[in-house]
Amino acid sequence: MSTFRPATLSDQIYRELQRRILRCELAPGERLVEKALCEELAVSRASLREALNRLAQDKLVTLKPNCGFSVTPITIESFRNVCELRRVVESQVAALAAERATPADIAQMRLSAVVDCAFDDKDAFAVYCESNRAFHQSIAECIDNLLLEDIVLAALDKDQQPIYYGIDISVCTRPLDVTAEHLAIVDAIEARDPARARDLMAQHIGKKEDRILDALKAKDIPA
Repeated sequence: MSTFRPATLSDQIYRELQRRILRCELAPGERLVEKALCEELAVSRASLREALNRLAQDKLVTLKPNCGFSVTPITIESFRNVCELRRVVESQVAALAAERATPADIAQMRLSAVVDCAFDDKDAFAVYCESNRAFHQSIAECIDNLLLEDIVLAALDKDQQPIYYGIDISVCTRPLDVTAEHLAIVDAIEARDPARARDLMAQHIGKKEDRILDALKAKDIPA
C-alpha cells in the first residue's frame, strides 16, 4: 500500500518561490534577501534555506560565497538546453499519446489547442503561456506516466520563463499559427500515427525555440 507524505513547510516555500521565479515575479539575477523572505513568508530561516537548496539543485537559484542566493539568470545556452530536453521528451510523449489517448483525451486536446489571445498588453503574454501550458499538459496527462508528465511540465515552465520576463514575442508569434500547429499534432494523435505526432511536436518546439531566441537576442540576453 502506497502512502503520500504531507507537504512540509519547506515544500510549500519551495513551490511558492519556484512559481515566483518561473513567472519572473523574482527577476533573473535578483538577489534573494533571506531575512526579508523569512519575514514576508512568516517562516524560519532553516525552512527557507531548505527550500532554497532545493531550488539550487533545480538550477533556479545560484549560491555564491559571501553573496548568498540569487535567481539564476536567463541565458541563450540555458534556454537552448531546455528546448533540447523538450524536443527529446515531448516528441516521444506525443508518439505515446497517439497509441494511448482515449476519445475523451483527444476531445480535451482539441479544446486546449486553441490559443485565443491578442498581444495588446503585458497580461496577454501570461494568458498565452497559460493557454499553451494547458495544451501540452493535456497530451502529457493522457499517457498515464506521472514521471514523464512531471518532466514535460517542469521543462515547459522553464521554457516559458523568458516570456514572463517580458520579451516581446508579438512580433514573431501569431496565436493563429500556434493554434494550427497544435491542431495538426492532435490530428496525428487522433489518426493513431505516432511517427507523425512525434515529428510535428519536434517541429512545433523547434519553431518556438527559433522565435524566442530571436526575441532574446533582441533583448541582449547573454549567451
